Amino acid sequence: MTAHKNCWILAASALLLAGATAPSAIAAKKPGAQDLFSMTLEQLTNVQVSSVSRHDEPLFDTPAAVFVITRDDIHRSGATSIPEVLRMVPGVEVAQIDANKWAVSARGFNNRFANKMLVMIDNRTVYNQLYSGVFWDQTDVLLEDVERIEVVRGPGATLWGANAVNGVINIVTRKAQDTQGALVVAEGGRIDQEAVARYGGHLGASADYRLYGKYLHRDALDAADGASAGDTANIERAGIRLDWSPRLRDSITLQADLYDNAEQQRVNFDYAATTSTLAPIHAAGGFASVRWEHTRGASSSTILQAYLRDDRRFEIEQSVHMHSFDLDLQDRHSLGTRQNLVWGAGYRWTSDVAAAAEPMFQHPDHVIHLSSGFLQDEIALLPRRLTLTAGAKLLWNTYSHFEYQPGARLLAKLSPAQTLWASVSRAVRTPSDIDRDDRLDFAGGVIQGLPVTIQISGNPRFGSEIVHAYEAGYRHQFGNSVSVDLAGFVNHYYSLGATAIGAAVLHFNPAPSIVLPCTYLNALSSDSQGAEVSLLWNPDTTLHFQGSYAWMQNRFSDHGTPTDVPLNNQDWAAPRNAFDVRGFWSPAPQWSLGAILNGNSPTASSMGGALNNPSAFIVPAHTRLDLRLSRTLGEKLEISAGATNLLQARHLEFPSIDYVAASRIPRSAYLRLQWTH
Repeated sequence: MTAHKNCWILAASALLLAGATAPSAIAAKKPGAQDLFSMTLEQLTNVQVSSVSRHDEPLFDTPAAVFVITRDDIHRSGATSIPEVLRMVPGVEVAQIDANKWAVSARGFNNRFANKMLVMIDNRTVYNQLYSGVFWDQTDVLLEDVERIEVVRGPGATLWGANAVNGVINIVTRKAQDTQGALVVAEGGRIDQEAVARYGGHLGASADYRLYGKYLHRDALDAADGASAGDTANIERAGIRLDWSPRLRDSITLQADLYDNAEQQRVNFDYAATTSTLAPIHAAGGFASVRWEHTRGASSSTILQAYLRDDRRFEIEQSVHMHSFDLDLQDRHSLGTRQNLVWGAGYRWTSDVAAAAEPMFQHPDHVIHLSSGFLQDEIALLPRRLTLTAGAKLLWNTYSHFEYQPGARLLAKLSPAQTLWASVSRAVRTPSDIDRDDRLDFAGGVIQGLPVTIQISGNPRFGSEIVHAYEAGYRHQFGNSVSVDLAGFVNHYYSLGATAIGAAVLHFNPAPSIVLPCTYLNALSSDSQGAEVSLLWNPDTTLHFQGSYAWMQNRFSDHGTPTDVPLNNQDWAAPRNAFDVRGFWSPAPQWSLGAILNGNSPTASSMGGALNNPSAFIVPAHTRLDLRLSRTLGEKLEISAGATNLLQARHLEFPSIDYVAASRIPRSAYLRLQWTH
């Protein structure tokens, strides 16, 4: 054990003494690209974003709580998955459950299936209608192909529709013309072993393409006693992108991906138990999309996008085949010099078929239709000084039928260096198949010598959950070295999902037992408040610091029925306090050093009180330190080494909930090679 600790101390010391931080990726050093240390603070705070208004606008002038993760941020982090990258965003809770599962949400209600966070890739929604959330192990992209990640905290339903209740994550990938040539990546470490190959080229004078393949093996994380948790994974993925401009004002993008995941997980349906069983997961599928954009001028365009997805997943002895088709139309044009109008319509069809010896649904298949339309007008009340943005999205879906989601935002440009904004909006989370049709029986211990079965049932009358959100923010750029972004919110939630615990029933067939019925219904409300701050500081051209802090609190109200407890998939409260601090130093062009420190206060779930086991549902406070050292050799090769979670041997980030036995994240190290040509 002493030798093991000494190895980590020597590794950390070597990284600190070697001297340097992550510049941008080698690919970013090609002609025409900028890396972090060649960009001014003004350029960094005015990165273009599109997730708030459905068109590109400067981040500094956006009337919403927006954080943009650039590809330089991704490269410097040393991350191998999207959730790891999202740790830097204030107000976003990221918790690793086991080697292959994550809980990611904004402003509370976090869980493996965080049902109030809309996730998109290139404006294609990856929100899962069956489970009301995101499978992060299936939602994978080649990080080297990501241009930026736009994270909107707060409702985005006026433009993006149902389930954009607490935030929107839009992963924007790079155009094929920006990824020409060859890229090879190899990484080996305690947790991840990865191999990536990508090639991009031209097809005539008007088309560009890229192909990629990726293999990732994840070693098991730790159990509570330090032994292996057994939650390994082998992930294979391949994809293609084609960008074609047949005419000057038209562009067409074709994308397709295939994936195959073979994973292991620890399963435990009895929350009070200390043992669990190892069970397999197999997920496979892919998608194809086509996007056509026609521009008519600097502020006028029409976009039509079609998206088809097919997924098969086997988990906890359940086999589910999921299909989805999405069609989206958007049109944007100016009305004079002071109005910018964007409108659109969409249709989504989802279908799933489940099969199992003991099915977890009352019906084996589900078909859901969703039709929508939106309109948003951006009006310059005082040109370049005061702007009002107002709009609404109307939708109809199979489960809850008609829904409306209006919103209004006001932006005041106090000076070229100061921006003040405020917003009010209404958003809904529409029911999922689980909410309406769930059926799950599992052992709940023994009472007076009789076995207890907990019987969970969906509710065909389960309706949409609603939030009324009020937000405000302020941005200030102090000279050429410091920029501050503040945001605050007050959210009122209505008709939240709950599990109504009924009276125990004594059954005698086939043997004496106690059945505890639990039914889903809309029976809770909640009030949450919070504040978030992020800071950028560039003291000189070789140093870059960024930090964030978030505070929030959330209180449930049970409407006088104490047997109603929050649903698992929305119960987990955010930590009261969370922070992330990152420092990067580049004393010489070929060397770079980065340090990342983040953590949060303890968090507790109301599930503990409901199941008379509070201690099992408390995650202790933890602080994490990661270091990364890199060196470039010429213009083609970069070698980097890193160490993660240096402050403790292992730590827990999420409780064992929703049948998954949570693992501990261990201390780790890795070596990475990246070659471009």
